[in-house]
Amino acid sequence: MTVTRNTSNELMRRAVDRLPSMIGYWDSSLGNVFANRVYADYFGIEPQDLVGQHISTLLGEALYELNLPYITGVLAGEQQQFDRTLIDVNGAVRVFQATYVPDLVDGVVVGFTELVVDVSARAEIERERDRAIRLFQNVMENAPIGKAVMTRDGRWLQVNKALCELLGYSAEELQQKTFRDLTHPDDIPLADEHLKGLADGTLTKVASEKRYIRKDGATIWVQRNVTVVRDAEAGDMIIAQIQDITARKNAEATLERQALIDDLTSLGNRRRLMAELNSLKELSSDRPVGVLFVDVDAFKSINDRFGHVVGDRVLAAIGRRILDNIRAEDIACRIGGDEFVALLHSAKSAEGVERLADRVRGLLAGPYDIDGTSIPVSVSVGWSWEPTTDPDHLLRIADERMYSSKRA
Repeated sequence: MTVTRNTSNELMRRAVDRLPSMIGYWDSSLGNVFANRVYADYFGIEPQDLVGQHISTLLGEALYELNLPYITGVLAGEQQQFDRTLIDVNGAVRVFQATYVPDLVDGVVVGFTELVVDVSARAEIERERDRAIRLFQNVMENAPIGKAVMTRDGRWLQVNKALCELLGYSAEELQQKTFRDLTHPDDIPLADEHLKGLADGTLTKVASEKRYIRKDGATIWVQRNVTVVRDAEAGDMIIAQIQDITARKNAEATLERQALIDDLTSLGNRRRLMAELNSLKELSSDRPVGVLFVDVDAFKSINDRFGHVVGDRVLAAIGRRILDNIRAEDIACRIGGDEFVALLHSAKSAEGVERLADRVRGLLAGPYDIDGTSIPVSVSVGWSWEPTTDPDHLLRIADERMYSSKRA
C-alpha cells in the first residue's frame, strides 16, 4: 500500500481520535483549527462543526474568563499547565489537567496545541489522601489523651495539644527533644529495650506503664501504647498514645499501703509480715533471720481502767518505741490486738537476737504518759533465729518463747 499525503493525514486523524485525551489546535486569533473526537464528544459537537469557532464560544463566558490568563500566557510564547474541574454534557463532575503548548514559527506564535487529560481518578485519590490527612490531624489535635509520631531513634516528630499539656512543653520544645530527655532515669533501660525491639522488628507494639518528668520537674505516670508503621520510602515511624494515669497509680499506692499498714500504729500489719516472710521463703535461703514477738501484759486491764482511746494511744506509743530501737532494714508490724512482731534483717546471730529481746523488754516497759496520765505497762518478748524456709516455724518459736517469758 502506497501511503499518500492524504492517507497519512487520515491515519493521523484516526490515531488522534482514538486517544483518550482531548486534543485541539487553536490559531492566534483563537479560532479552532482542529479537535479530536474526544474533545468534540465532551462538548457535544461534531469535530467539523467546531472548526472555526472562537474558543470563547466553545467554553462559554465564565470558563473562558477563568482560562484567559493561561490563553494569554501561551500566546505570549510560554507553555501553560493547570487543573480545572468541569461538568460534562452528561452532568458528571470531572477534573482535567490542561496543557497549552505554543506553536512558534520564526519566533512568532501562530497558534497553540491544547492537550486536556482527564485526571478525575487521580484527583479523587488526592482528595481521599487529603481527607485522611485532615482526619488524622483532627484526631491528633482534638484527642483527649496524648498522641505523638516519633522517629525510630525516639525523636518527637508530631505531638498533639493534650500531650503538650500533659508534659508542660510546647510542640516546638518537644520536637527538639527525644523521649529519653523526659523519661524517668529508672525507666530508661526498659524504654530503650522496647525501642530497639520496635526498630529491629522483634516487637510490633508495646503497652507499658512508665514515668515521665514534666517541664516543671514533677514526675507523672503514663500508660503508653506504641506501635511501629513501616514505610520503605518515608522510613519507619512510631505512633504513640500516652495517657496520664498518675491519679490511678497514686490511688493504687494508697490502697496498697492501706492493705499492708496498720492504721493505728503506722507499722506493717500481719499481711505485710507474711508477705515479707513468704518472699524470703521463695529465695530458699538457709540463712537464719531474727524475729522478736512482743505481747503487752494484761492489756485488757488498761482498756478497762483507762478506756479504749487511751489503750489505742498506748499501743501507738509502743509501736513508736519499737521503731526507735530497730534498724532501718528491719520491719516492725502490729499483727493484731496488743501483739507486735519485729523482723530483724540486721541480726547477725541467735545470741544477738536474744540480747535485743531482753533490751526491748525493758525499753517498752512503762509508764507511758498519756495526756498527763501515767499508764503502767509491761511486755513479754519472745525471739527466734531460724532459716526462712518455714515462716510458721520461725514465728511459732518466737511465740512460744514469748509465752514462756510471760509465765515467768
